[in-house]
Amino acid sequence: MVETIAAGLLSIDKNGLITNFNPSGERILGLAADRFRDRPANEVFKEFRLDLFQTVYDRMLADQRDTLALEGPMEIDGRFLTIGLHGSRMKDEANKDLGIVLVFEDLTELIKAQKVAAWQEVARRVAHEIKNPLTPIQLSAQRLRKKYFEKSPDFETIFDEATNVIVNEVTSLKHMVDEFSKFARTADSANGASVAPRRDQRSHGALSRGSQGCGACSWNWTKTSRRSISTGSNSSGSWSTCWTMRSRLCTTKGRVWLTTKYDTKRRRAVVSVADEGVGIAPEDQDKLFVPYFTRKKTGTGLGLAIVRRIITDHEGQIQASQNQPKGTVFTFELPV
Repeated sequence: MVETIAAGLLSIDKNGLITNFNPSGERILGLAADRFRDRPANEVFKEFRLDLFQTVYDRMLADQRDTLALEGPMEIDGRFLTIGLHGSRMKDEANKDLGIVLVFEDLTELIKAQKVAAWQEVARRVAHEIKNPLTPIQLSAQRLRKKYFEKSPDFETIFDEATNVIVNEVTSLKHMVDEFSKFARTADSANGASVAPRRDQRSHGALSRGSQGCGACSWNWTKTSRRSISTGSNSSGSWSTCWTMRSRLCTTKGRVWLTTKYDTKRRRAVVSVADEGVGIAPEDQDKLFVPYFTRKKTGTGLGLAIVRRIITDHEGQIQASQNQPKGTVFTFELPV
């Protein structure tokens, strides 16, 4: 079965040696099995720059996890792939640890198809959003022109009404274009800055009571554009610095909990932001980061797409899950 399944399979024994690498794995990665078998996994992963494999393997060992699934881009001999990787711990009948098996598949074409579909939806929505304000703008201009040439006695009233409509619709259109520009904008390394996450928290109004090691802080943030925010924070680990563009890490209204930790082995900052809102409907889970998807009447549907773009521009990852007893948790990782 291992030899014939379509998915790639790589097994690692409890001593860290690769014991199996099937033909589908060779096909997907374009690497021969004899370059893998009977060699230390860490050595192989480093040699062929299989960072995603290394991440899953390290996290399963460090956290003693039985399973772990990740998806991400990889470059192998000049080829760019998107790999879906699932790690499982192997055990015998006596529950004795035998090692780890990594099953993976090439999602490149699937992701391409999803991106094409997403951008088709973006194009459709952009056209729709632009067309909506253009209609009242056109009607107002036509009405204004008609009343002007008729020398209408109520021209001043019509002028005021029509120009107000035009100004409001143009403002709405500009807002939509600005939001789309934020989404489409790539990272500008010139605006980057090396910052300490705790220090960045304090610069946004936090009064930290913690120092090194495990600490906690809480604060109230008031009179920010007539909004207020109540937040709690919990930090652990000794912080180094991470690369961020401070102007693009934004704040919003509501009650949130902020949890931060430093993964020393992977050198990554892990930040969780939780709220106590309505949460995520199961049918919406896969659409959260798709441009123009929104359940809000006044939303543009670009907020979370922009968030993911910012995180990926920082070479990070982000995911969403349900908060308990209610609400949502967004967790993102950034390289330190």
